[in-house]
Amino acid sequence: MLRTAVTATVTGLALTVPLGSTAFAALNPTVLRSLHLDAATLEKVQAYDRYRTRETLQRKRAKKALRFARKQIGKPYRWGADGPGGYDCSGLMMAAWRRAGVKIPRVTFAQYRKVDRKVEMGSLKPGDLIFFHGRSHVGMYVGHGRFLHAPNSGARVRIDRFGAARRSQFAGAVRPGAPAYREWSPSVRELVDKIDRMSAEKRADQPPDSERTPQIPPSRSTTNKKSDNPPIIAPGHIPAGKAAPPGGHSARPDDSAAQAPRSDRPSDESKPEPRPRAVAHPRSFWNGPGLEPWAKYVAP
Repeated sequence: MLRTAVTATVTGLALTVPLGSTAFAALNPTVLRSLHLDAATLEKVQAYDRYRTRETLQRKRAKKALRFARKQIGKPYRWGADGPGGYDCSGLMMAAWRRAGVKIPRVTFAQYRKVDRKVEMGSLKPGDLIFFHGRSHVGMYVGHGRFLHAPNSGARVRIDRFGAARRSQFAGAVRPGAPAYREWSPSVRELVDKIDRMSAEKRADQPPDSERTPQIPPSRSTTNKKSDNPPIIAPGHIPAGKAAPPGGHSARPDDSAAQAPRSDRPSDESKPEPRPRAVAHPRSFWNGPGLEPWAKYVAP
């Protein structure tokens, strides 16, 4: 079957992405150009970016598959059934991952063979498929040393412990939706981390797009708001609306200086006359004229 593809060129390297496939998070092309990477390094960087993007997407899908499988707890085991009323072991795993958007084969042997990522017992994560008895039985790891499965005829879907007896029957595990495991050099990881940091800084410093966020004109209330600084009026200018009445004389700014300043303090004429105070004159050793032995009242 032919599928239409879209080809994008980034710094001289063409990438073909089939329509309908998973869209990967693209690295910032402006940052890539600024680093002047050679073709081989650029290819490794983009390959690692696709790899980690699929890893992130797989974790989200694993949670969705596990949620679906938990909702089937209590339904009866039925050989050859894949829901919704009952399931066998491989039919339940296929239905759960199908709900998460990942297609896996119907029977246990094909499920182990066709899924790319193989997982060791010590590296199990929620959503992984665990196989027992020479891969004739399968369950889903739920975490904390437990797994969910449809056991056998007469039983119902349930969660059991992944204890010593089950560990002795372990026949392998796979991680649906994940890419095949690949080792990446520390230099490639560090370079991609650097590109991520530079891309984040560039997004933070980028001004807003004028087409997406157009300039909003100021509101009328803002334009009509009076200014805190009054206009400067030249001497002798009469503002509009304050003209002299017909036949009268308008007050010039200079005339106000000749007027007496207004004061709220009472004038001296309205003040009451102060009471006289007594002033004692010392008695002279002679009683000369004009000097009285008593006090005289004088005004201040």
